[in-house]
Formats: sequence, structure tokens, C-alpha cells
Amino acid sequence: MKSTRAMKSLISALAIAMLGLVSVTLASSNPAEPAQAKKVNHYIGAAKCKNCHSVADNGAQFDCWTKSKHSEAFKTLGGDAAKKIATEKGIADAQKDDKCLKCHVTGFGLAEDQFKKGFDRTAGVQCETCHGPGEAHASARMAAAGAEEKPDPKVRKVVPEGEIQIKTGPELCLGCHNSESPSFKNFCYAERLKVIAHYDPRGERKAKAPVCKCPEGKCTCVKAECSKEEKK
Repeated sequence: MKSTRAMKSLISALAIAMLGLVSVTLASSNPAEPAQAKKVNHYIGAAKCKNCHSVADNGAQFDCWTKSKHSEAFKTLGGDAAKKIATEKGIADAQKDDKCLKCHVTGFGLAEDQFKKGFDRTAGVQCETCHGPGEAHASARMAAAGAEEKPDPKVRKVVPEGEIQIKTGPELCLGCHNSESPSFKNFCYAERLKVIAHYDPRGERKAKAPVCKCPEGKCTCVKAECSKEEKK
């Protein structure tokens, strides 16, 4: 009788062990759960930037952009001057040719899923050309504003590192303003920056601007001379 009980106990133990082994085997045979894809920080377009950056107290950056040639960059490719250059270069349509579009639209060469639905590719060189994709920034700032009972536009806002590209330099500009452009003229970073300058929306109103060190009317700058801030 004791041997019968012992046998039953042994069988039960073996059954439990086998069940555990089967469970482990099944678990190991299942493919691992795919890692959660990193959320894409989409390009949203200048029209979305306007929601916050058209306020006079914050610098009205959107208005500065609309008055700049950057906002007309794509349309320029459809003008008579561009058509003449395109013909000389053997380009059928400058508004469809990559050699032209790479410097006349925002986010050239990026996959479609990098852009928010409704993004207007014909809106020229938009804010995000210099400042990078703005979806994360727009969401974060809207959330922060909603959390404030009475936002003070004169108080400097804190924007975490990496949320948006705040500062840019001549290297970015020189990616397009160079001798590869058929209409290129010498590029003075300091002088060009004055044309598109706009206030820092976080509250800084007097940022130092690069100063051209060349004789007046005889600028030969392309890089170094105009990329340094004047030291007092």
C-alpha cells in the first residue's frame, strides 16, 4: 500500500515537472514582443506654428517668415527667372526637379511618414527647415500653457533641451546658399541674418547678432568672418 502511494506521488511529481517543462518550451518558442516604436516627431508646417508665433508680445515670428523670401521659395521656382535658368540647365520643371526642390521646400528627401497629415510641401522654406520638426514642441508648449492659470508673455519660458532646435549657425544656411545654386551670390551670414531676424519667443529680446568684419560694401565673407559674435 505504501509502495502504491509512493508510486502515485512519483507520478504526480513527474506530471508537474513535465507540465513546467512544456510551459517553458512554449514560452521560449513564442517570438519576443516587438519593442515599442519610438514616436515620430512630425513636421507640422508653418501654418501650425502660427498658432503661437503670431502674437506680437512673443515676437510675431510667423509674420517675419511670411515677409521673407523663404516663404516664397517654392513659388519662386515657377517664376520666369527660374524657368529661364531651368531651360539653360536642361530642367523641364523646376518645381518638380530634385536639384531645385532640395533647397526650396522643407524636409526634402524625408519619408512621407515624417510629416503630419496636411503638411503643405509648397509653402517654401518654412520654420522647421531651421528649427527641426515641431510636433513635440507644439504639443509640449500647448500643454504647458494650458497648465498656467494666467500666462505672462513677458516671462521667459523654459524649453527643455532637444525639444526644438533653438539656435542655428551658418553651416545650415550654407547647405543651400553656395556655388551649387545657379543664382548664387556671395553669402554674408551676418547680413542675411539681419533680413530674417526675429525675437526669441521665450522672452529674450536682445540677442547678439553676428557682425561682418569686412569693409563696408566689400564683403567677401562666406563662413568664418560672419559666424562669430562680436566680443565687447
